[in-house]
Amino acid sequence: MKKDQRRPRFRLLLLPVFLLPLAPAPAQQDMATHTRGKLWETMYNFGYIGDTDVWNYGEMTGVGFYPGFPGYYFPNDEIVANNPTAHVDANFHNFRSGPWIIVKGAKTLVPPDYHAEPREYLLYHSSLATGDAGVLPNLPPYDMKKNFVGSTDFNPLLPEEINSCRFHTATGISVRIRSSAWSYPGYHDFIIFDYVFKNTGEIVNTFANRVDHYDQTPEQVWIVFHSGIQVSTKGVLNFHYDPEFMDSAAPGGGFGGWQATVRGGARFSDYYAIENNETDGRGTLYYSYDFNGGREPVPWDPKMQRPNWATQLTVRQGWLPELQDPACFGFVFLYRTPPPGGNPDPFEADPTHLSIYSDEAQNFNGKQFDSEYFGTNVFSLKELYQFITHDYLPPNNGDLYSWTTSSFGPYTLAPGDSIRLIVAEVAGMMDLHKVLEGDPDHWFPDSSQADIRRNAEAARRALRYGIGARIAGIDLAGDVPEPPPAPHCHAVNVSAGLDTAIVAVRWDRAAEEAQITDGSGGLFYDGASDLSGYRIFRGFDKRGIWDLIADIPASEKEQYWREDLEEFEYLDKGVQFNFEFNYYVQAYVSTPRPWTSANGTRVEGLGELANSDYNMTPLIGARMGPVDIIEKGWDVFVVPNPYVEGDPDRSFGEPNPRKIDFRKLPERATIKIFSVSGDLIKTIGHGPDAYGNLFGSVSWDQRSEAGLLVAPGLYLYVVESDAENSKGMKWSGKLMIIR
Repeated sequence: MKKDQRRPRFRLLLLPVFLLPLAPAPAQQDMATHTRGKLWETMYNFGYIGDTDVWNYGEMTGVGFYPGFPGYYFPNDEIVANNPTAHVDANFHNFRSGPWIIVKGAKTLVPPDYHAEPREYLLYHSSLATGDAGVLPNLPPYDMKKNFVGSTDFNPLLPEEINSCRFHTATGISVRIRSSAWSYPGYHDFIIFDYVFKNTGEIVNTFANRVDHYDQTPEQVWIVFHSGIQVSTKGVLNFHYDPEFMDSAAPGGGFGGWQATVRGGARFSDYYAIENNETDGRGTLYYSYDFNGGREPVPWDPKMQRPNWATQLTVRQGWLPELQDPACFGFVFLYRTPPPGGNPDPFEADPTHLSIYSDEAQNFNGKQFDSEYFGTNVFSLKELYQFITHDYLPPNNGDLYSWTTSSFGPYTLAPGDSIRLIVAEVAGMMDLHKVLEGDPDHWFPDSSQADIRRNAEAARRALRYGIGARIAGIDLAGDVPEPPPAPHCHAVNVSAGLDTAIVAVRWDRAAEEAQITDGSGGLFYDGASDLSGYRIFRGFDKRGIWDLIADIPASEKEQYWREDLEEFEYLDKGVQFNFEFNYYVQAYVSTPRPWTSANGTRVEGLGELANSDYNMTPLIGARMGPVDIIEKGWDVFVVPNPYVEGDPDRSFGEPNPRKIDFRKLPERATIKIFSVSGDLIKTIGHGPDAYGNLFGSVSWDQRSEAGLLVAPGLYLYVVESDAENSKGMKWSGKLMIIR
């Protein structure tokens, strides 16, 4: 994608060559996606982490940080990616990450009789751009398990999401991958990947599409974890663009394009950080963070700046432009089998060798490091071995796209022996309210770095609580204390017939009825006595930016119980008509009981435990009731009229920046919108919702029947009543759109 966005035909044709030449494109069942916590990720069953088509906007599963809201998507073409009104992805980029195995001086089986012959190097990889991956093309699909609090088969000793796969490789060493994720606050910003590399003697021959057995004890086995990471490629708006085609590498804030004066010289806008890469009992954490938080275009960007970028990013009057890339993103090593002669502490998971290269900015062995060509088509196996056994850190000048390679070894691996490597993908972000305000106090990057350190430490704790336990046939790589289950909640408009805007938030007693045991088999949480209360949150931003609107202690909760509904109900009167919000209800325990983890670790003094926002409501707004046309007469009006894009007094803002309301409607009606030349642009049906609620308004998103955004200008509309007592009666008017 970074090469030339003006040639989409060639870009699509080249995808199998650059991104996945090693096997047929994986079918849907050959991938798994973590979607429960705040950090979403896609994995393929040959070890790849990330999406194979991410540069070209082929990812359709909503990968990123905080992408759980309806309508939150990954861009699938250049035009969509650069839509300045769309939150298209999160603030990081994970590209071509995953494990390798390199074995030096071992034997392989050679056709036609498949006798054993020595080879200087054997290779399996999941994350190189070119060359044979060393696996069969048709691998077993991922085994995916969901284990959510509140479900009938919930096991508190297992993660919420568990994805696993196994496969053989051309090295004779088989791989088992298991990934785990949770959604609980304090534990939802990381995913743990647990790798076991076992010498089974099962050698893959990719040419014959077969697996043969040969036992040997290789003495030079290296386990490698390779990852391309960047945070400054995703955001609401690209600062730079080509006016002819909006040519840009990604919808990013601080992304810097590439320098025209240097042949192939990519210009990016990240720093890298390496922490705990010393003897301290904690494995290495490495991550990337933006040059300036996406506060403004980078100074070395050669492209044109998008006109009025500051205005487009100003969420509210008086605020600074919203930050685009306020995150840190990377990986932390939690555990590794100690290599011979290395530190015997398995939690001292520092790589033997570590290198960081910037895409197209550095050379290795006289060859340019280019992520789209890096592999055995360009580098020999000997050169790859040299690559994984050297250390290199480039100048940390904020102008990088970091490709980090960590190598562990060398190991001697007898038949049946195995190596275990546990690594967590981890992200960190400053408070999103400050992000919206434009970081007026300049918390970035310190706040984001502090958050990724906290989340890395939470991953380390999860490992310490789970390692060594075997639950339901699963060797755990993590365990965390469970909060109460999230109440099932919904929100309804109760403003019909009133002059006051009110939304009712209703929820059940799921958190009060639940009981959760721990690793000792004892009762850890009893909702009947342990629940401390409920909190009601309201939000409008697709990234899950919530405002607390009520905190109801358990001693007062019965005041909100509705016997007629058999639900709790809180009336939110702090809203305006037709502004829409999501809600969720949080059940929390302020002082949890002592907890025993899956591996028997007893933990006292746990902090507050609370559920996350996964049971959020759909968007809902307070809306006036319908009008009886026979009794009141017609008085339809449009709000705002004129609509003025970017004007907070002439638009609704997020999450519906282009919404236009038709109000004072009968309970059923049809609205037709025409151009001034008489062409029908859009037909909108109006009536009761799925719950039977009656409304007197309906909205239009300024899109035609074909889904295209209409041009600014004057439009005509006709409203025809479909209500029983006024069917066929009509009203007409005009509306203006200004952009």
